[in-house]
Amino acid sequence: MASQSKEDQLRRILYELQLMEGTAQVLQQRLQILTSAQAELSLSQQSINDMKELKPDTPLLVPVGGGAFIHAKTGSLDKVIVGVGANVSIEMELPKALDDVNKRLEEVEKTLASVEEQLGQVLAQMQSHQEAGNRLSAKLQGEAARVR
Repeated sequence: MASQSKEDQLRRILYELQLMEGTAQVLQQRLQILTSAQAELSLSQQSINDMKELKPDTPLLVPVGGGAFIHAKTGSLDKVIVGVGANVSIEMELPKALDDVNKRLEEVEKTLASVEEQLGQVLAQMQSHQEAGNRLSAKLQGEAARVR
C-alpha cells in the first residue's frame, strides 16, 4: 500500500516535471524574441546617435541584405521614420525618435530581466522535483528488491 502511494507521488512529480519543461521552453523562446528585440533596438539607438552627428549629403553604404550594400547620401536628418508596431511607421523629430527607441529598449530590458528570473525559478523547481523524483525512485527500487 505504501509503495502504491510512492508510485503515485512519483507519477505526480514526473507529470509536474513535464509541465515545467514546457514552461521552461516557452520562457526560453520568449528570451530569444526579447534578445532579438533588444539587439535591434540597441542598433537603432546607436544608428540614430551616429546619424545625428552627420551633415546632409554625407556618403553612406546602406545594407540591403545578403551582404549587399548600395551607395547613398544623407538627406535632412531633422526627422526619423520609426516603426511603432503592426507594420506601422511614423515620422518623428530626431530627439523624440531617440527618446522613443530608448524607452522601448528600457522596457524590453526590464521584460528580459523578468523572464530570465522566471526561467531561473522554473529551472530551480525542476531541479528540486528531479531530486525528489530520484529519491522516491530509489526508495521504490529498494522496496522492490526487498520483496524479491
